[in-house]
Amino acid sequence: MKKLLPVIPAFFITAVFFTGAFALEGASKVKLDNGLTAILIEDHSQPLVSVQVWVKAGSINENTKTYGLSHFLEHLIFKGSKNYPGDEMTRKTETNGGSINAATSKEYTQYHIDIQKDGLEESIRMLADVMFEASFPADEIKKERPVVLEEISRHDDNPDAVLFDMFNEALFAKSPYRWNIIGSSEVIRNVSRDEIIAYYKNYYTPANMTVCVAGDFSKDKAMNLIKETFGSRNNTGTEANPDLTEPFHSPVEKRLAKNVEQVYWLGGFIGPDIKSDDQFAGDIASTILGGVRSSRLHQNIREKKKLVYSIGCSFWSQRGSGIFAVNSIFKPENEGEFVKELYHEIDEFSANGPSQDELKRAKAILKSQWYFGRETCHERAATAGYWQTQGNPAMPDRYIQGIEKVTKEDVTAFMKKYYVPQKLNSSVIFPGKQ
Repeated sequence: MKKLLPVIPAFFITAVFFTGAFALEGASKVKLDNGLTAILIEDHSQPLVSVQVWVKAGSINENTKTYGLSHFLEHLIFKGSKNYPGDEMTRKTETNGGSINAATSKEYTQYHIDIQKDGLEESIRMLADVMFEASFPADEIKKERPVVLEEISRHDDNPDAVLFDMFNEALFAKSPYRWNIIGSSEVIRNVSRDEIIAYYKNYYTPANMTVCVAGDFSKDKAMNLIKETFGSRNNTGTEANPDLTEPFHSPVEKRLAKNVEQVYWLGGFIGPDIKSDDQFAGDIASTILGGVRSSRLHQNIREKKKLVYSIGCSFWSQRGSGIFAVNSIFKPENEGEFVKELYHEIDEFSANGPSQDELKRAKAILKSQWYFGRETCHERAATAGYWQTQGNPAMPDRYIQGIEKVTKEDVTAFMKKYYVPQKLNSSVIFPGKQ
């Protein structure tokens, strides 16, 4: 169920990512006539607001001619708009003590302004202007190309990032999830301003957007502003709903020699999508197997057998097929024994399920992490925007209850349903010359 962080995969750092599953107290949701969804969450504990726009367009919406444009747009969109030329938007935000930023993923692009409450109106107006009236100055495109090309170069030098891209290519033979987020240097080097604008106009349309505001504000005022700005726009372009279901295929292993000292290993299998209640058992299964230091993989493979430097397990759902994955770093000579022990642990868990103590501990861990995710207005807005964009807006209100209901039998059934014994798709980076 965990969402990926933009561009660089996060599961190498921690097995649990923020999605902020918790009841959104005080939230109001309105769908405007042009298809845009607005979610307002009042929280008067601090004089701050977070204004966010979630656009349902990412690398899954690209093709060979547009590979990387979602990410390139993120770089260009704050370079000026009809009513806020140049860097005026950034200067206005920072002058009022706020921050303005954006992030790209496979499934969406998110833009936000976090600011003191008096900046609410200007923030809504600025984000609306840039969503529909970005100017994409030719000189800024020229300046930003080498910046993105350098990011792509650094990405290709990062073994974690390359490993994750290889894994998605192994796991997804048909689905556009196989596209990476950062894109192609060839496309970024050659794409024209007209092609950038065409992509922008095609996907940056009200029906593909969710506007979320959380913090210290008046709902009536905020809704009137959203209707005046975002609501006045016509819904044109393409609704972003590609086919994201990955059919079953025989496991694939991708290997790459690289200038590294250790082996970087990532393997896994297809899991349920974001609308499936199987994701509750998936979260618990991944936590028990490798989500924390007390997990089976960490204790048995790292602490007892000392085969790896690090190991973790993650499950995250997506709008289409989800991912259940194990990642590890170890010495080259340990690869054979590592794979043998890993399959042993997963097979045993799949056959017999968790103990009651493991189940209880996993539930406590997951619930605590979700509650910690509600501490700021930014996180509350991000929670609402994420789940609305992903097509399961009720999840924040039912996640805790869903986790509490999971039984030992549910976890076992999850593994038997999605895991084929001794068959993981995998990517491996090992020491050697490319």
